[in-house]
Amino acid sequence: MSAIGAHAVVLGGGMSGLMAAHVLADHFERVTVVERDGHETAAPRRGVPQGWHPHALVLKAVDLLDELLPGMTESYVQDGGVPVGMMSQHRLFYFGHQLRQSEAGLDTVWASRPFLEKGIRERLRARSEVTLRQGCFAVRPLAPTRERITGVVVERPDGGGPESLTADLVVDATGRTGRTRTWLSDLGYPLPREERVKVNLAYASRILRCGADVFAGDRAIAVGPRLDRPRGLYFTVQEEGRWTLTVYGYGDFRPSADTDEFMAQVRELAPDDVWAVIEAAEPLTDVRVFQVPETYRRRYDKLPRFPEGLLVTGDALAALNPLYGTGMMYSAAYALILDRRLREGIDGLPRRFFKDAGRAVAGSWRFSSLSDSFLPGVGGSGLPGAGLALWYLRRLVAAAEHDAALAADFIRVASALRSPVALARPGVLLRTLRPRTTRTRLP
Repeated sequence: MSAIGAHAVVLGGGMSGLMAAHVLADHFERVTVVERDGHETAAPRRGVPQGWHPHALVLKAVDLLDELLPGMTESYVQDGGVPVGMMSQHRLFYFGHQLRQSEAGLDTVWASRPFLEKGIRERLRARSEVTLRQGCFAVRPLAPTRERITGVVVERPDGGGPESLTADLVVDATGRTGRTRTWLSDLGYPLPREERVKVNLAYASRILRCGADVFAGDRAIAVGPRLDRPRGLYFTVQEEGRWTLTVYGYGDFRPSADTDEFMAQVRELAPDDVWAVIEAAEPLTDVRVFQVPETYRRRYDKLPRFPEGLLVTGDALAALNPLYGTGMMYSAAYALILDRRLREGIDGLPRRFFKDAGRAVAGSWRFSSLSDSFLPGVGGSGLPGAGLALWYLRRLVAAAEHDAALAADFIRVASALRSPVALARPGVLLRTLRPRTTRTRLP
């Protein structure tokens, strides 16, 4: 493929930035990734505090990542990532019901964030077109006119003076903070409208060591919140015999960073057999706490004008509740959209890219926002029909306790394999609304 430009710069060396850089290397002669964090370590990077917490390639992420980087999922498994059947090896409690397990062919890969980042970064380093500039950060755009960005000025935290990187395209993948909104304001552009849900979410995690199959097959346990108890627990496998133990809560509930208090919170939430494994496991880390005050979707797709030569991707574009595990999935989705749109040329790229990216994330945004808005301490999603949706979702989950097909339908939607509209198909409606004679109350 012939290059459409000489140089592209990616701001941010997280998952969204690394995936975007892979695509850009197919379209530009040179690609520079600018990352504030220094050299990698086995521990999560300073700029990724969520790296201490559970990570997985949820269902659609597997397909998208393999489309973007063929064979990537297989490489993860060969290097130590743990394959997990989403319905056969994932014990999931939702609204007090355990979803029926089955062999549904829905496969995921669980591993730590540093492990997943390293795999993609190593592939990127193998490309001669790409340069990783670690330990520096973007200061301001190069904008000779307001209509087009022509590069970026970068600096190092330890000094050394500013450096100008000219570029045909700058991609902002700097996460929740994002540089673009400040730059738009400085250049006299309107800011994107933001859709927000105040989730008031906090979670705390520590890493334990125990065998990969301590539950005779189950490799991920998720105890979700209930309306009368807006907190939950994850106990999930990762590479090298380690597991991530997480307590999370909404509103007034705050998981504790104190080890004894944290373990007491775990004991309250964990099923008895899970607690027995946790109690016997070897702790490898202290407890780490992470907070998510709100989720958001920035509507760059609705802006009347936007400078050429600049794009926004990843969490700088939209950040859903991380407990749904869709962050890496959308990093891959945005990268594939970028690839398709670059094949059409660079002129008018922002408008075309943002339009497709907005459509891609819309279904998951509606699903997660509605699901979160039901819980005490969460601000409303502002989406219509929330009350009816809550009633229907609770009914569906209760039926999915005994109906494996219905449980798989729910997981496909929660994992963005299907649109939320799929839960209103006639067959799903009939199985959901069928009269029930039994009900089991679970953790």
